[in-house]
Amino acid sequence: MSEPRIFTTGPTALHPLVRREMPLALEEGLGSESHRSGRFRAEVARTGEALRALLGVPDDHRILFVSSASEAMERIVEGVVDRRSFHFVSGAFARRMRTIAGALGRAPEGAERPDGEGFRMEEALEAVEGALAGGSEPVDLVCLTQNETSTGVRIGPDTVHGVARRARQAGALTAVDLVSGWPTEEVDPARIDAGFFSVQKGFGLPAGLGVIIASPALLERARERQGRGRSVGGYMHLPALADAADRNQTVATPNALTIRLLGRVAENYLARGVETLRREAEAKRTLLMEAVAASESLRPFVRDGGIRSRTILVLETDATVDDGAPTAHLRERLLEHGFVTSDGYGSWKGRHLRIANFPVQSAPMAMALARVLRTL
Repeated sequence: MSEPRIFTTGPTALHPLVRREMPLALEEGLGSESHRSGRFRAEVARTGEALRALLGVPDDHRILFVSSASEAMERIVEGVVDRRSFHFVSGAFARRMRTIAGALGRAPEGAERPDGEGFRMEEALEAVEGALAGGSEPVDLVCLTQNETSTGVRIGPDTVHGVARRARQAGALTAVDLVSGWPTEEVDPARIDAGFFSVQKGFGLPAGLGVIIASPALLERARERQGRGRSVGGYMHLPALADAADRNQTVATPNALTIRLLGRVAENYLARGVETLRREAEAKRTLLMEAVAASESLRPFVRDGGIRSRTILVLETDATVDDGAPTAHLRERLLEHGFVTSDGYGSWKGRHLRIANFPVQSAPMAMALARVLRTL
């Protein structure tokens, strides 16, 4: 039997380089290497250089390594928010960052849409302007989930940049969850204050590593709060992470193997060309959505194509079944053909079918999946 073709939304299919590079790294002893050693620091520097080139990270921005995107949310909120944060919410992961802010004793506010709905430019700017102008205390941080993995809702890069520009005019910072957006979404790290992701989606790596692209303004705010005696975290806080990054180090013993793998995959993407990655992603998305349109039972959960994710296809069905989980049966049929897809997230389990469209899902894989989707 041939290997399954993996279209899960994260952890997703592993990049082909993983099987080649992992044994090499182990043979070289990286798994036992001190994270203070010159060799490890060289790995951090190489990975940082590749990410800067791939994502367009300015020289004055730091690349910070944490354990996950969820930890990145905590580090950012705890580091820069005195009291108020404002969150654009269109799914579970945006709600997570808002929940984290509340758990840290902040006062999170936000504009929320029902699952499957989202924000276009005009309404996003209206929402953030209302928040920035109102309240007895200033908004310290505006938070956006550019690509909501749970629902398949997308906030376009132009809208992200527009919100960030308005926030900066009012003295607020902007943090953007790009977990299932980068490297194919054109969000410019120079125009936001924190862009963060984890590596098990768009980079096709094992889970266990998160990355924060931090602007000078973000780190300056954290240090200013620290100087006022405000807590910015216990040990793994933003200033400490930035100081370590300046030495091509990490604060604590890191996931060294995956840091190396991330650099190698970023170099591979650079060799392919970021514009090529984006064109391929759009071609695969079009192919799969045409197959969904031809299917008798499937339809996109996000009705508005203008806010529909290009990397996470979330589908639903009109089919009725006795167990109340209609898409579970469709996932089983896809598995019979060798395709592994994701269930719905949270309350949508059994009612949604989620399909990844990352660089690791190749065009031949997408074509094969499209042929089967048409038959469902």
